[in-house]
Amino acid sequence: MELIHKAKLYICVLLALIAGDSLANQKIILADDGKAEDYFGYSAAIDGTTLLVGAHKADIDGVLDAGAAYVYVLGHKDWVQQAKLVADPLYAKDGLGGNVALKNDVAMLGVMRRDDKGKDSGAVVSFERKSNNWMQNQIITAPDAKPGDAFGQAIALTQNYLIIGAPRNDALGVDSGAVYIYKRESRKWLYQTKLTARDGAAGDLFGISVAVDGNTLLVGADLHDEKAENAGAVYVYVLDNNQWKQEAKLMASDAGHTDIFGVRVSLSGNTALISARRDDIDELGVDAGSAYIFVRNGNTWKQEIKLISPDGKADDRFGRGVALNGDTAIVSAMNHDANGSDTGALYVYKKGIDGWRYTSKIVAQNGMPDDKFGWNVALSNGIAVIATPHHDANGKESGAVYVQDLKNNRSSAIQNNVEGREDQSSR
Repeated sequence: MELIHKAKLYICVLLALIAGDSLANQKIILADDGKAEDYFGYSAAIDGTTLLVGAHKADIDGVLDAGAAYVYVLGHKDWVQQAKLVADPLYAKDGLGGNVALKNDVAMLGVMRRDDKGKDSGAVVSFERKSNNWMQNQIITAPDAKPGDAFGQAIALTQNYLIIGAPRNDALGVDSGAVYIYKRESRKWLYQTKLTARDGAAGDLFGISVAVDGNTLLVGADLHDEKAENAGAVYVYVLDNNQWKQEAKLMASDAGHTDIFGVRVSLSGNTALISARRDDIDELGVDAGSAYIFVRNGNTWKQEIKLISPDGKADDRFGRGVALNGDTAIVSAMNHDANGSDTGALYVYKKGIDGWRYTSKIVAQNGMPDDKFGWNVALSNGIAVIATPHHDANGKESGAVYVQDLKNNRSSAIQNNVEGREDQSSR
């Protein structure tokens, strides 16, 4: 018993040292015109040296909760604001920037509460950069939009394809969900097709999350019931002869009630990272949360490992945000009590010759209770973005975004016993 206690103490000390060491490579970004309840950082995306941050409750010229997004570019040392994006026309309570996507010089801003085709039917507003200037290009709505569809709640983007989730669409029953795919032609995004799950049912929320890489698409349906009520599922599609065809349906091997597997998804090559942030972990507690890594070989997908927090507790919601880029995966736990109640934390995993290993834990500089560091996350070329919209620097819930350089972290790997825990999860 004394040996176990000493081992736990040693791990806790190492975690603290790693978290402290990571702060040297951390930057915090605040909106220069931020105000209370803007929720700057409600969403974020990064592509190379460009960062896009949503503030979906920002008031614009007196218009309440119209929403905005901010663009930053990496200068010699720091991130510099390049633009503030607002919709034209804009309306009260649109919530522009509730979800965002970024690729090269194109930004997509979700407006799930926009009413162009009925109350909360939703829309996505596209902006494009030319010579460092951003201009609105298009307002995109579903061709068969209905009130309450929440079109734009999830967005994924490549150079040629735009994927938009409408999880409240009623195609197969109330809130069964749908995904719309648009193709870029002559600088415009043209509707291509609508996807629904083959076995979809009312309440599944198909389209609550989407991720795309090349010709592969992931669609989350976090309240799907095949394994258990609200256990969740993720559908994989591939582009073949200009048609998106289902390749697989992914579910956790140990799926349980209300795990909400698929509420967040990320994709890099043949690897998928999938959140189950309300998973109950025996050794940690209710809603401690988990994330799963699936790998494709040929056209067959298999669960490779289940990730859980090395120092998690009940209600941490590990998996609130997930992002994957090459051999690096990041998973946030917004309710982790690192420096007080619900301050939040980010966990970094790396893939080596012996598989995936936990390497470091990141916390916010001067993190405060209820900040929920890790509300959303993004990752590009070793740069992690940790969105924290409940941060109070410019007033209550004005919001902040942290940028962490993972490439320069001096922290050495801590051998989180993921192998043993993977064995347990297969029971």
